Amino acid sequence: MRPKEYHWPYSALYSRIASVMEPAYEHIARMTALPRHLETLLEVGGGDGRFAVALARQYPNLSRIITTDISKDMTDRARKRAMKNGLGNRIYSEVQDVHNLNYQDNCFDVVVSIFSMHHWREPTKGLLELDRVLKPEGILIVIDGHDRPSFKSTRRTASAFGGSIWTSIAYWIGSKDVLSYSEIAHIVEKCEIKYISILVDEQVLAVGGVKES
Repeated sequence: MRPKEYHWPYSALYSRIASVMEPAYEHIARMTALPRHLETLLEVGGGDGRFAVALARQYPNLSRIITTDISKDMTDRARKRAMKNGLGNRIYSEVQDVHNLNYQDNCFDVVVSIFSMHHWREPTKGLLELDRVLKPEGILIVIDGHDRPSFKSTRRTASAFGGSIWTSIAYWIGSKDVLSYSEIAHIVEKCEIKYISILVDEQVLAVGGVKES
């Protein structure tokens, strides 16, 4: 089964919504606090590449960032965004299906996915694929959950990292689709990946951890 794929004009609409979320992407990039010795990163479900650009700016040590999406239209947008920001030599955009990634085992220092997991048809299989391509002692970060906050609490959170009222609106509307804590807990339990756990930060739910060597 394939994850949800965006075609034009929906991809253009998604990209427009994502534009007001840039402060959130920049905040999350800082929040990841990646060690400075890491060099390779895979992003799954990267859309039009805004988070990949935020990561590249935050972590100049990342020499190779691959952002993927199931939609060719989105990967084309991500490629153009990287070039526009002078990052075409560090950010690469590829069409990939999270359920069957075309990468070798143990090949990335970091694997991330931001607000994508709720689109996956089989989240358990997707997480297992992310684990497969992650190097031993590599870092896994999957942010998706949000326990259905009020608009007031969302606005407070967005304001804390410099987001506008439009960021708050987009963040709040998006929170209606993402997975709940119980849903994520069930996915993690089914995966049986010992090193990952559920983290809660500023109402955002994340699955993450450092892979065992």
